[in-house]
Amino acid sequence: MVNNDEWLSELRYLEFLRDYGPKFTINRMLNFESVKQRLGRESPLTFLEFNYMILQAYDFLELNRRYKCTLQLGGSDQWGNMVNGVELTRRCDSQEVFAMT
Repeated sequence: MVNNDEWLSELRYLEFLRDYGPKFTINRMLNFESVKQRLGRESPLTFLEFNYMILQAYDFLELNRRYKCTLQLGGSDQWGNMVNGVELTRRCDSQEVFAMT
């Protein structure tokens, strides 16, 4: 087990947004079933939650870079976040990684 504070505490927010923000779109995030359900119930979806999607994706990228982690396991409510991690790792490092619920 590792603590993501190893890499998150060193992040500089503006640089992070510049480097990784363009790899995500709000449109794609809105298409995830968990987000659609929240919006359908008119439950608020905060900016923090959108940031969390990006940070969890970045966690998977760093786990692959540092520890050669290739599989992320999670609950079905995390599927969108995990898919974002797979996509980010592929786009940044051309690595094949996987996610499973």
